[in-house]
Amino acid sequence: MSATLAPASAAREWRPPVFRARSLGARLRHPVRWAANWVRSNLHSGYGSMRVAMFMASPRLGAGCLPADHPWVTGLAPDDGEPIWPRNIIYASPAKPEWNGPPPDADDVIVGRIGRFLTAMVQRSVAAEPEIPQGPRRRMPHAVNYIHGTVQFNGGFILFNDFLDARYHFSDDAFVREVRRFARVERRELTVVMRERHHDTGEFAWFTGFLRARFPWWANPNGPTEKRVLWGTPSPYPAVNLINGSWILDMNRLRDGELDEIVRPPIAAGRYFQGEYRGDQPHDAFLERLHAWAEGMVIRGFGFQGGMMFTRRKAIDPKAWEKYLASGGEWRPGTRVPHPFARLGTCDVDG
Repeated sequence: MSATLAPASAAREWRPPVFRARSLGARLRHPVRWAANWVRSNLHSGYGSMRVAMFMASPRLGAGCLPADHPWVTGLAPDDGEPIWPRNIIYASPAKPEWNGPPPDADDVIVGRIGRFLTAMVQRSVAAEPEIPQGPRRRMPHAVNYIHGTVQFNGGFILFNDFLDARYHFSDDAFVREVRRFARVERRELTVVMRERHHDTGEFAWFTGFLRARFPWWANPNGPTEKRVLWGTPSPYPAVNLINGSWILDMNRLRDGELDEIVRPPIAAGRYFQGEYRGDQPHDAFLERLHAWAEGMVIRGFGFQGGMMFTRRKAIDPKAWEKYLASGGEWRPGTRVPHPFARLGTCDVDG
């Protein structure tokens, strides 16, 4: 593990997750909390989508807003010239000894791969002659590419072994409160990463519903599979962005030309997640699975466009469009989410 991790997480040794018994009060509170967070997260997402559209329409957020040596473009911290991503790991669970497939890279390598992937998106909107037209080489509008800068450079990272490990932590209310405290104090975005790349896409979709039952924010799943999960996009490792809206502050500053102010320093080690955590929900609840399935059905109703927003998939993914046409509309770019009564293992596994 990286030496920059908080001591409380770096010093732990791996143990098989043993969940504590769930109290009756927790079971009764869950539907109420799920409903409240479902409403709030959808309102939050609607507001965020409106702000994205406003940034896309701004003439001050076209190509060339950032110079080629800006930290959002390079991923390098100004104080030492090294990649910033390992220094922004705010929690990492102990790595397990056995994996489904080859063992993953070290944590600093994992976040480095994700950081460079997102940085490459920002680089496509840096001043170039001629400008890269939107299409297969530049999939996203310039404003959306810049948003990835605030997530990858200023945001924090949390790493888990797999979805079970993540549920072990996120079903502890103390862990959830610490995530909220991080967002409130730091005003930064947060990316939750799974070390294990080989995963069941149905479990990934259900896990997204699990997270949305606990936070009033939008949770976006991204991964290395050919077919995307829900509204997700590509990512070197399975990762969920818990979008709390802090990106809007950075984008306002970028629009106003405050290029120095958008560069945040690394997150101080040891400030967060210093407790011991033990959750009480090893499986996704019915309402969480229902949420993910219903959302998947809505996305499939969009046909080939699927879960892609802010750009036309047909224009940026012509090879997939050919597959769609050849199959008579049966082939979709997104994975099918299993219904809430299904058993895992009946859906796509990739990575």
